Amino acid sequence: MNRGQYVAALDVWPLPSRARAALQPGQWVTAGPNGPRGQYLGQAAGGSDVVAWADNRKGRGPGYVRALRAYAKGHTAAQRA
Repeated sequence: MNRGQYVAALDVWPLPSRARAALQPGQWVTAGPNGPRGQYLGQAAGGSDVVAWADNRKGRGPGYVRALRAYAKGHTAAQRA
């Protein structure tokens, strides 16, 4: 996958960890072939994939996505302060 290019929403379930880590932040993904959609925000230091799922974003404002992206990049609230 080329960095800097988005593709149609990808199902992240069949992708190995290395392929998920190579996804560009902001890429739309799904959890399963007909699963929920979200924006991939990165992979945290422990290997957890961080996704802002569309249904979870409703009513939370832009700070929600910023906090998740910071978590994916390894920044804590204390480091941002």
